Amino acid sequence: MLLLSQDLIDFFLKNMASENIGRISNAHVVHADISEYGAMDEKCIQLAELAATAVDFPKTGKIVRMPPSLRPTKYPDFMEKDDAISYKSEKIIGKLYRTVRYYILGMPLESLIKDGMPAYDIDLEVPGASHFFLDAWQWKCAYESRLNALLNQYSGCTEAELVTGVIWSLADGRKRKKHEANEKFSHAYPELHQEFRRVFENIAADQDRMSDEKKNLVYEMKASAWYQVTYHPEWIRFSREKEPHGEERPARLSFPWIAIDYLACIKMRCRGQAKHFT
Repeated sequence: MLLLSQDLIDFFLKNMASENIGRISNAHVVHADISEYGAMDEKCIQLAELAATAVDFPKTGKIVRMPPSLRPTKYPDFMEKDDAISYKSEKIIGKLYRTVRYYILGMPLESLIKDGMPAYDIDLEVPGASHFFLDAWQWKCAYESRLNALLNQYSGCTEAELVTGVIWSLADGRKRKKHEANEKFSHAYPELHQEFRRVFENIAADQDRMSDEKKNLVYEMKASAWYQVTYHPEWIRFSREKEPHGEERPARLSFPWIAIDYLACIKMRCRGQAKHFT
């Protein structure tokens, strides 16, 4: 029994000392970003094979060593490796990363708003959406009440940070604290999102008897209504009139994106890229 326990201890220590999954995965990201072939690059394929072997270590006991030729010497900016040489990634992830940082860190919300109103996309209007306006407005108010409570709980964070689950506003030099905050923060919003997604999907008492085509049509009308009561200039003015006297909160814009799949379908069909939601 004592021998078995020692064997287990030795195996655990060996596993800890030889654990390379994280380093292999990071190297795969780097080489895929650098190469014009992406994940099909020869080095990425080698790293994928090493990762598969490393994952099986607890079963096979086979130790994986990453060759020096596969070890990155620099990392793309979106990986935020503060302790290593960083470069500007030109792939889509890098461009999205810098765009998000620019909007969240470099620009106030007012910079994204023209004449006091957020950009409004007329393509997301669909016939019949007006039937859902009252219901959409009531749920929008309920959603924003809960959202504001979360923002008060995590004072100092923005709506974008809460919704994405990623804190951008902490200084780069506080990486450990930012990581710890992100771990806790990432669980704050999903429950609210799931609750209102269920609200969105509850369309009628007889919805189980609806055809898929009818359901999709109703969902798209409802998604459009949620979008319009949040972004349309008239609804924004109406919302501001309902604020208590002297109180002016920043615009909350995340409500309709609970139904982002249906909004994306509407937009794609408007561009001739999709006929219906599947």
